[in-house]
Amino acid sequence: MTSPARRRFRAIARLPDDQINLAEAALCIAWEDQGDGNPLASLRIIDAMAAAVRERITGRQGGRAIVAALNTYLFEELEFRGNYWNYNDPANSFLDQVIARRVGLPILLSVLYLEIGWRLRLPVVGLALPGHFLVRYIDSQEGDLYIDPFNRGRLWSYAECQRQIVAFASTANPALIRQIMAPPSPRSILIRILRNLKSAYIQREQFERALATVERILILAFDAGELRDRGLLRARIGQWSGALADLERYAHLAPQASDLEAIRHQAQTLADALVQYN
Repeated sequence: MTSPARRRFRAIARLPDDQINLAEAALCIAWEDQGDGNPLASLRIIDAMAAAVRERITGRQGGRAIVAALNTYLFEELEFRGNYWNYNDPANSFLDQVIARRVGLPILLSVLYLEIGWRLRLPVVGLALPGHFLVRYIDSQEGDLYIDPFNRGRLWSYAECQRQIVAFASTANPALIRQIMAPPSPRSILIRILRNLKSAYIQREQFERALATVERILILAFDAGELRDRGLLRARIGQWSGALADLERYAHLAPQASDLEAIRHQAQTLADALVQYN
């Protein structure tokens, strides 16, 4: 039976990108994985934070002054910070826990920053750099600001953003840099949150939980690699028939994949096991 959290997540995922409530969808992820949750209560807390910031930025002119006030509130008064000491804790990816504990991953702290900014109609967007997630404050007068909520609001330069891209990409040409620097959609942000969770669960050998993250990624957008991973995770927990179907479909959709031989071998092993079992 599908959980209420999954049903609500699916309903949000069906919406066009410009209608997706990023915070609510992120809270549905936390709700499902924790088995309990109150998204409305967390949304009210974000509303209250935005109201507190509104008082602090009233009358301030320019992006730097506004960001400085927002950063002072979040990172000095409330003491939000990145969780360096237990980075792979799944709770770092649960927005309600990030709000309650005031620690989290870069992307979840950025989601909170964005949600506060959007409530105040500030020109903020996500910045999905490889290996790190920032918030970009668009300011045509003074120049854009690149804010790192994981590091208590430290401002990056554009050159630092470029270096981050080059460090992860073998060939970082201008077109690729422009593509990466473009604002990510709410859907792509949610997929990145879920992939972080998938990695954390696999590291802990919590394969059923990892499978649930892949299922939600596939609700958001089809991806052949996630279809393969769903098959491999299904095989891990004994869902052999579903695993075989996923791996066979992956082999059909990705005939040039570098891992195709290994996947075909896995599929044959599953097929042989199913014949013996039946």
